[in-house]
Amino acid sequence: MRHESCKNAAMPHPSDTVQPALLSRASFADADEQAAALTGWNQSYLQLSRGAFGGEVRQLEFAGLRLFVESLRESVYQTGQIRDGALALGLPLQVEGPSVFCGAPSDAGALHVFSGASGFEFRSSRRHVMLGLELDEAAWRRCGEHDPALQARLGAQAGLRPLDAAAQAGLRQCLTGVLDTVEAAPALLQSPAVQAAMLDTVMEQLGRVLAPAGSADSVGAHGHWTLTRRARELVHAQLEQPPSVLALCQQLGVSRRTLQNGFQTTLGISPLAYLRAVRLNAARQALKTATSVTEAATHLGFWHFGHFAHDYQQMFGELPSESFRRWH
Repeated sequence: MRHESCKNAAMPHPSDTVQPALLSRASFADADEQAAALTGWNQSYLQLSRGAFGGEVRQLEFAGLRLFVESLRESVYQTGQIRDGALALGLPLQVEGPSVFCGAPSDAGALHVFSGASGFEFRSSRRHVMLGLELDEAAWRRCGEHDPALQARLGAQAGLRPLDAAAQAGLRQCLTGVLDTVEAAPALLQSPAVQAAMLDTVMEQLGRVLAPAGSADSVGAHGHWTLTRRARELVHAQLEQPPSVLALCQQLGVSRRTLQNGFQTTLGISPLAYLRAVRLNAARQALKTATSVTEAATHLGFWHFGHFAHDYQQMFGELPSESFRRWH
């Protein structure tokens, strides 16, 4: 087995305390060893096809969230049971050959729900790559996505759930983007603002998958306007380091979905999009005194510098590097 990992000061808890993050990448030549790589999944692997087994697990953990990509060479029969209260989901990135998940043909376009009271069973194909997300119960509750209706939609048992093409693509791009970016630049994990922005990005995409557009809440039009106004007041009181969506939800005492509906109703955009606009404007101001574009972007929580440059240019008609050169 080859194993590489790095631990960093990490994700600010909603209470602003700092928890450790773990970034790791391990290669395996034994199925049993790979089964133990995802702690808390209580897995066992049985190799079914003939050949030298090879596998790899890449994973990132912070603030109760785990992202991973698991690769398998040779077909494996997997059984496991996710820890109580956790939400565990998967989307195949590569499937070569037949595979079966909880008694049904494993569709590369379906959401694989691993969590459930009776555990899961999975026969992987001979070449299989799975993108996964796990959210522990405490993090799920903090993010405002843990509710009885959602639990009922997902079902008490592991299994496949249909997912439209746009939702598949959005979730895949989001999760792989976070993992790839942190692997390329682990030092990003040392910025609380970046980590908060990453969690916001993941939860925004997860919310789209778990709670389709049109989900209703009990807040009327005036309530939406009042809530959105209070949220904007909180944001503009902290312009130098705007709060995350999660922090806003906690300060306002509302769920993420309620805040989302409020912003969509009154402004026609999501809270994340509003915060992105605020942070872009703050980054523009920061560029006037920063020592580099990277310093200004990271300070405001921008972790994907290509996206930052694109969004900045779309907003202001010039690249951040052009603004920086003009002011220095």
